[in-house]
Amino acid sequence: MINKLPLAEKTNIKNWAFEDLVLKDVLAPTLCELDIHTTPNQIIIVDGEIIHGNMPYGLQVEIEKFPVTATNSLLELNHQNVNSKINILVEKDEIATEVLSIVVIAKNRSLVHQTSIELQEGAMLEVMENYIGMGEFNANIIANYNVGANAKLKLSTINNMAANTVVYHHKHADVANDGMIDTTNFIINDTDLVFEDFAYLTGRGADADLKTVAIASDKQQQNLTIRTENIASNTVGNIVNYGIVKDEAHLAFNGVGKIQKASKSSDNQQETRLLNLSTTAEAVANPFLLIDEGDITAGHAASIGQLDEEQIYYLMSRGMSRAAASKMIVSGFLTPFVDAIQDEEMRATLAGKIEQKLG
Repeated sequence: MINKLPLAEKTNIKNWAFEDLVLKDVLAPTLCELDIHTTPNQIIIVDGEIIHGNMPYGLQVEIEKFPVTATNSLLELNHQNVNSKINILVEKDEIATEVLSIVVIAKNRSLVHQTSIELQEGAMLEVMENYIGMGEFNANIIANYNVGANAKLKLSTINNMAANTVVYHHKHADVANDGMIDTTNFIINDTDLVFEDFAYLTGRGADADLKTVAIASDKQQQNLTIRTENIASNTVGNIVNYGIVKDEAHLAFNGVGKIQKASKSSDNQQETRLLNLSTTAEAVANPFLLIDEGDITAGHAASIGQLDEEQIYYLMSRGMSRAAASKMIVSGFLTPFVDAIQDEEMRATLAGKIEQKLG
């Protein structure tokens, strides 16, 4: 097991190894055993096998079943050791009017998973991904999103893995001419984790809006890198990171905005706000702007702070206890992101998990 994650300035994980990625033959559980309520337009994959599938009209979905191998060791071998995979294709000009829910669960073995979503020209899709770890199994998750010209992908990703595990979760998006990806990541789990969300604006007029919310508690170590890269002209990359850290946890946000040569009239912005609720916790914000083109606009903002005593005093003067006032302020810090979740059951589950994490 990995005992220590990389420092914020050393996020290259190519040399990492998972020493406990042992896979074994498992039986697919029933939905009753999982205590999961199915919904329309939902795919549930457990230990590499689909146990529930109800896809919206117009989507082509492929689930691959993989043989069990002995032991995985290196993270860069994800493609060679994958044991769970889903491919989704939305054809040209197809508009999916219903939200697609994808639930990927590690119940009886470590998870080496790949998600692939391709939107052809003019297609539209909204997806909610939920990655769940139910046991002490490490996870190596890679997701690739290919957004075609004039296509739009709206994506909510929830990482909810169990404690006493180590997780690497990498997301990669390529966005073509006038395409758009709008993603919100919820890193609300109990594990040590390295998370990456990279968007490459390869086509003229492409747009990426990446939002990430994370809570680290107890002795968790979490290192998150969010990156937008302007490669073509008239592209827009926007990063918003919000995090809360408490107890003896470590939470690092690395925001990277890269503007390549010849990406004229482009814009790249980022904002990171971290709230530290403990004197023994560590919050790190590292904003980076890498600019190789002059005809652009760019900016970044980062702040790390504690609860605002004036706000607490104001609420206490209205009859609240200090604990209640603090809870209201902290909850309000993340409320706009949670309220954006359309599915009522998922929104309630996420709000409950946040409250549990915050104690």
